[in-house]
Amino acid sequence: LLAYAAERHPDLRRHLSVQAGAANADHIGFLAETYGIRRVVLPRVLTIGEVEAISRSVDCQTEVFVYGGLCVMEEGRCSLSSYATGKSPNMHGVCSPASHVRYREDKGEMVSELGAFTINRFPDSEAAGYPTLCKGRFAAGGTSGYIFEDPVSLDVLSQLGALRSAGVAALKIEGRQRGRAYVAQVVSEIRKRLSALDVPATPINEGALRRLSEGQRTTLGSYDKRWR
Repeated sequence: LLAYAAERHPDLRRHLSVQAGAANADHIGFLAETYGIRRVVLPRVLTIGEVEAISRSVDCQTEVFVYGGLCVMEEGRCSLSSYATGKSPNMHGVCSPASHVRYREDKGEMVSELGAFTINRFPDSEAAGYPTLCKGRFAAGGTSGYIFEDPVSLDVLSQLGALRSAGVAALKIEGRQRGRAYVAQVVSEIRKRLSALDVPATPINEGALRRLSEGQRTTLGSYDKRWR
């Protein structure tokens, strides 16, 4: 596709999707030189230091995720959702499609299901997350818990200054299956945070987007290096 776009539409500004899984300067540099990539969306598995190293080493802009879904898999190469639903996230543009999601009550708990699989059970005291297979609670090795990833959302708004200093050119919101109200609120909050970088005294509500997050919990993900 990149070769076709570069050959047939040489004046078209070409951006590299996160689905390409380009996570190092050599890979990105090759694509930028060969296909004229002008901007690359980096996967959500890099630290801020690694983002900076890439941004300073490649001849194209870098874009990073700052809010929304957190994917710990190899971007563009995950088959978990396809296995459970028969629909590829890459082909259908969504992980864990709503058409295959079900919720039901069972013995006082909220049970979430994806396709034929039970993903989680939530007591009344626990906020229920969206049933994404990699964020399910499973039994393995004699214990049960979140084997792959906890049901939380990425929120890096507190690190916008560091990302700007790292040379990042654009910020990305993960917005699959989101409505206009969600997008409007998240974009508005990010604009406030960016403006506040130049006016340190600006009051900031650190939990402004908490209720929009998955399970009403957030994480800095790999940016903070404590991501398991």
